[in-house]
Amino acid sequence: MRDRELVKRFQNGDEEAFDELVKRHYTSTLGLLSRLSGNSMDGDDLCQEVFIRVYRGLKRFKSQSQFSTWLYRISVNVANSHHRKEKVRKLFFSGHEPENLPEVEPAEPRELDPEMWDAIQQLPQKQKMVLTLRIFQELRFKEVAAILDMTENSAKVNYHHAIKRLKERLGEK
Repeated sequence: MRDRELVKRFQNGDEEAFDELVKRHYTSTLGLLSRLSGNSMDGDDLCQEVFIRVYRGLKRFKSQSQFSTWLYRISVNVANSHHRKEKVRKLFFSGHEPENLPEVEPAEPRELDPEMWDAIQQLPQKQKMVLTLRIFQELRFKEVAAILDMTENSAKVNYHHAIKRLKERLGEK
């Protein structure tokens, strides 16, 4: 059964359809949020927040875009909110400027070597989101642009700047 059909079933009162949507998308959403937040514990908390928002908003979902695009957009918004709150929290509790704060060592994903993962975490937030959606979620630039509410060309530019920064940071030409 396709996502669109599950959404319609949920909108007609079938709670099990929502459970199926969660089962279908939980792992990829958790992976995305763990990468964007920098660790699996935050990723898990953010993933729960995402699916609470999805549950609350699914009755109003109009199917003008694919469910997965809508889900990614909610995920990115939750990750951005978390990122802003973390900057404020670190500034408040540490007395440092947000730009000079040390990055938290990520607990996941372990498939990348630590130097590469550290370099990704140092990217500007928009570049990190584009790179993560493109590489780890294997989305096309058109999908990345729709999720992040930017033009396809802007997604490509951010991706290429991210790659360039990674190569510079890792000492590649």
